[in-house]
Amino acid sequence: RKEKSFKSIANWRDDFLKYLSNEVKYTQVDENENVNVIISDAIDVLVRNFNFSFNKHISTVQKFLKSKMNGILTKELNLLISKFKQKKFSEGVNSKKLPNIYENIVETYATERMQILQINIGSMNKIKEYIGYVLSKEDLSSYRTGIVIAGFGDDEIFPSLSHVEIDGIVFGNLKKAARNYIDIDRHGTHAEILGFAQDDMVQSFVNGVDPQYRDYTVKLIREAIEETAKLVLTPVLNDKNKTDEILTKINSDFEKLSVDYSKKSDNFINSRFTQEIKSMVRAMPKQDLATLAESLIEITSLKRKVTRARETVGGDVDVAVISKSEGLVWVRRKHYFPADINSRFFSRHFK
Repeated sequence: RKEKSFKSIANWRDDFLKYLSNEVKYTQVDENENVNVIISDAIDVLVRNFNFSFNKHISTVQKFLKSKMNGILTKELNLLISKFKQKKFSEGVNSKKLPNIYENIVETYATERMQILQINIGSMNKIKEYIGYVLSKEDLSSYRTGIVIAGFGDDEIFPSLSHVEIDGIVFGNLKKAARNYIDIDRHGTHAEILGFAQDDMVQSFVNGVDPQYRDYTVKLIREAIEETAKLVLTPVLNDKNKTDEILTKINSDFEKLSVDYSKKSDNFINSRFTQEIKSMVRAMPKQDLATLAESLIEITSLKRKVTRARETVGGDVDVAVISKSEGLVWVRRKHYFPADINSRFFSRHFK
């Protein structure tokens, strides 16, 4: 709305989120459908983690042990829950307890998708605890959507950007999480390159390493730490139960070591690759910045074409530059109609 004006991009973001929370109408049916999708997604995550651990167990012991399945499931649930405990509650939520109205759908999804095992009562209660954390904490599902607000507030000399992700209505509140807030400043951040949604190629270009490979190495390090401890303790104690008991007690230490490795790895990547590129970007003229942005989208599209991934990025690319003096200027923009035979549209638009 033209009559509105705010001092900063953060104010514009807060106003828009307030509009989504208070003005966009929804029913209880809408909320329940949204929560069911989030629960379904969380169960899928659990199933993938369980299948990975169970297959690893089979390859280790070289036989199928049905009696171990609920134990493996519980271990995966404990790992997931431990990660959620470290996260903040969503705005307006202060309890991790799963509401009774969602218990049946959790049982149904878990039973249908984990038919390979007979889930006992203890494991099912643990699954419900896990889903309670999923719904109450800031962590969002894979069905989330993102909003990016960028430009200049009235009092901002340099550009700012705010990136927020939303998971719909949960427990009567708009479930959201702030992802990035970039405030370009001569005393702070001088330049930034961000990708949204499918940002794998952008991250690969900026950081010098594929994000999936980086995540995989962190997971491998976590597993290697635990396996090393097991190899040391097993011959010393000569008692499997005692070994498992000690490994369970120091599980949090494994997590800390893994996090420490991840931080050191990120620091190296940042100093060796990321900062070098950003130092060049900060000095680029606007036209070159527009070309760089378009190229990153094009290379993402090309990657989708030459791999088995779905071609979800492609076609003509819209490019715009936002500056303090000129506002938003289109460098390249496509239309859903031929521009050369629709002069009336442009005369109305610019009038």
